[in-house]
Amino acid sequence: MIIEKNTNKSPFFDICKEYNTVKLTCNDGFSVILCSVGASIRQILFPTSDGVLKNIALAFDQDSAYFGNSLYAGATLAPCAGRISQGKLPINGTVYSLSLNENNTNTLHGGFHNASFKNWGLVSAEVNNDIAVVVFKIVLEDGLDGFPGNREIKAVYTLQKNHTLTLRYEAVSDKDTYFNISNHTYFNLTGDFSKSALDHKLQIQADRYILNTPEFTPEGISKVDGTPFDLRQPAVLQEQIKAYPNDIQIKRNRGYNHEYILNHNISATSLTAPATDSKPDLSCTSPDGSLELQISSDSPCVVVYSGGYFETGIELKEGQTTSPDCALAFEFQDYLDAPGGHGFPYNIVHAGEPWTREICYRFLKHS
Repeated sequence: MIIEKNTNKSPFFDICKEYNTVKLTCNDGFSVILCSVGASIRQILFPTSDGVLKNIALAFDQDSAYFGNSLYAGATLAPCAGRISQGKLPINGTVYSLSLNENNTNTLHGGFHNASFKNWGLVSAEVNNDIAVVVFKIVLEDGLDGFPGNREIKAVYTLQKNHTLTLRYEAVSDKDTYFNISNHTYFNLTGDFSKSALDHKLQIQADRYILNTPEFTPEGISKVDGTPFDLRQPAVLQEQIKAYPNDIQIKRNRGYNHEYILNHNISATSLTAPATDSKPDLSCTSPDGSLELQISSDSPCVVVYSGGYFETGIELKEGQTTSPDCALAFEFQDYLDAPGGHGFPYNIVHAGEPWTREICYRFLKHS
């Protein structure tokens, strides 16, 4: 395992003077490139059968794009992933008013000054027993975007030689607050982001999903039975969409942009060492079946976004550009808009109480 660290001059001196990139490389060439801006996943390079490295995580051509982009590509979503309707955050009888960075109506991914586009400090980047560990840290001050508490957040990336990448978030606040941190990496397992990712096969261990209003806030919970959202068995997304041409949720969201409530029937004691009879929460397979991404998390839900609202023409690595449906995002997080009074579980984090979340990605090559 090799770690390469680079310090780069920032194109936006009002944000920071310099930022860091860290490349983690296994002996066979499998690599993960991280960036301190947004504590983000910059690229994931997978070795093909002929020895060529292909990037399977959506990556902008220029690092400057990571300082602010509508896709939140690769970024840590903090302090809160997803939407909080009307920016109202009730905690212990006080309703905090958050910044409304989505159509002046909702708080999206934590508000105008969220951590997705801030430069995190690089705490450490080390290899121990052939396991690479990288730690980023940021402090969000009390009242930023309306959230209470001075909040310290760490993003801990761990890469093992078997192509298992584990992301652990750790957070603590000096006031009661709300954390719902996730990651927003987009995947296309073919490595060709000029093509639709709807030809990927997806399986999710979930019997229920959350319906969306036209404003993408929760409308209710439904069983997946008899809908295009039934992915309990592996299914090609495009075929699911074609099988239900009149589904209002698919039409309204230009494909998938929905949260699944995970069954969590995994019997493992560790996400990185699952029981042999367990299944990952989510499995995504390339069209030719040669590459599989398995993801497990201790979060209660996962949002699946198929990129129907992607902008066209954003420059990516290797001369590629974005287009609708060119990549899939899997955001492991709490129930949608949990503070919004929908009757969903809503967990307030008390002052001094540690909050954690783990997301484990396994990249498997099939012959």
